[in-house]
Amino acid sequence: MFKRKLHKAMIMTTGILFLWSCSSKKEQTPKGIDHIVVIGIDGMSPDGIQKANTPTLDSMTQHGAATMHARSVLPSSSSPNWASMIMGADTEQHGVTSNGWEKFDHQLPPVVVTENGTFPTIFTLFKDQQPEAHVGAIYDWDGFGRLFEKADVDFDVDGDHEDKTTEAAVNYIKEHTPEFTFVHLDHVDHAGHALGHGSPAYYKSVEKADSLIAEIVNATKQAGIFEKTMFILSADHGGLGFGHGGESLAEMEIPFILYGAGIKKGYKIEETVYQYDNAPTVAYAMGLQTPQAWIGRPVKGAFIGNEAPKLTYKRKEQITPPKILPGAGYFEPAGGVFKADSVAVVMQNPNNVGEIRYTIGNNVPTLENSQVYQDTFYLKETNIIKAGVFQNDRLVSTVAEGSFRIVSKSKKDPVKFQVFEVSGVEKLPDFASLNPTYDGYVTEFSHKQALTDDMPQEQVAVVFESYLEVTESGNYSFFTNSDDGSKLYVNGYEIVDNDGDHGVMERSGSLELSEGRHLVRVEFFNGGGGYHLDVKYSGPDTPKQIIPANQLYREK
Repeated sequence: MFKRKLHKAMIMTTGILFLWSCSSKKEQTPKGIDHIVVIGIDGMSPDGIQKANTPTLDSMTQHGAATMHARSVLPSSSSPNWASMIMGADTEQHGVTSNGWEKFDHQLPPVVVTENGTFPTIFTLFKDQQPEAHVGAIYDWDGFGRLFEKADVDFDVDGDHEDKTTEAAVNYIKEHTPEFTFVHLDHVDHAGHALGHGSPAYYKSVEKADSLIAEIVNATKQAGIFEKTMFILSADHGGLGFGHGGESLAEMEIPFILYGAGIKKGYKIEETVYQYDNAPTVAYAMGLQTPQAWIGRPVKGAFIGNEAPKLTYKRKEQITPPKILPGAGYFEPAGGVFKADSVAVVMQNPNNVGEIRYTIGNNVPTLENSQVYQDTFYLKETNIIKAGVFQNDRLVSTVAEGSFRIVSKSKKDPVKFQVFEVSGVEKLPDFASLNPTYDGYVTEFSHKQALTDDMPQEQVAVVFESYLEVTESGNYSFFTNSDDGSKLYVNGYEIVDNDGDHGVMERSGSLELSEGRHLVRVEFFNGGGGYHLDVKYSGPDTPKQIIPANQLYREK
């Protein structure tokens, strides 16, 4: 009996030890990867790769692992996303929430810091865990250099031009055969801002990026390390029109391509990939332990020897929403302001399937509350149109919105504006110390009406003022959606603070208003590149919408 009990106890102990050894066993590092090169192309969208001539990227996709549906973090601006790419975390963790962030000048502190007072980056992990590794950062945009500690890298070069940056990266790889190289190229973003995302010039800039990537890959071959090098190709954000910073898929979706040593060939990445998964994927490939404060996950399914993850919930295939005409621009709803008795509304279904159903008012269309769009119809007063593509009696697209503001032909333009030329502007100036160079009246709080082609488009600030008529007392919310900064005041009180140098970003505030007319003042500036401003409000029985010109007046 004693022997049986002893034998049973030994079996149990052995089992516990086996389970303990399994649970504490260190995760295996992928084999055959001695070097990693990350190449980030500022502003390169999946659309750019798909429509430009990109033989290098196409080959990497075909012989590697890729998705064109990786996601940026919000806001879809450069600093928050480059930070997230190298920090394995989102803006809430590392605190780089805008392009105005500086190491000792920011609003949200990081949740954890290194001894130097900054959130740990992938460069920090190499320095702390593999100090013998040679690590380099070569970047085209000097703003990237402020996001990491210089002491964490062995090679730090601000290339100042895509060609010089690539040349520096090529020479660095050939001379040092580094374990980790990060290369940042900026010219695609410049093309998007200057000439428009989706323009022929934008696609040409993507094609140049493709040729520069080929030079960097060839450098690893010349250095004799290609067979043991893994490459990651990605971007910080996409773009829309002449800017970015908003929430559209065109701005938020980015490519993510893994290629080379240790990576499966022809693997389509179906799992979700976020901006902050980049650094953890590097750490996984090189056997680095990631800090608890990182929230990113390595894209393990792309590595040889790993099974693809079983996905309970899968990505929804996107059906393009209806197009409502007339279009108004990239960052505001279709429609516009019209001095007319009525306005024609036209819709188009860009898909080969489904039907358009729409509502007039603020309700999202459902099968029960919507109408089938069949032909052009007319609006005789200010209103909102919402429309979606339905298939098998279900809404299968995102909802398109039109905002039609109809004003009497005889009504005087109600919004006074003043344009100020300012230099080196990064936030709203003190307007009391400036003299306007242009002034006049326009129909709405709109950049398009104030900054016409015969006026300066950059290094300018604009002030708008008008009286908003409130027909029902209650709580009202106001919104400015701007690139760059803006503020909104009601009756002299600041309600919305959306200041700073940033992409298209919306901020809001609320207050109680009585029935009657109230002075609304909007301040706005554009430092450079693309710019945008629209101003919305909502209130009792007033759905969120662009403040319509028929509710604005010159006088109280």
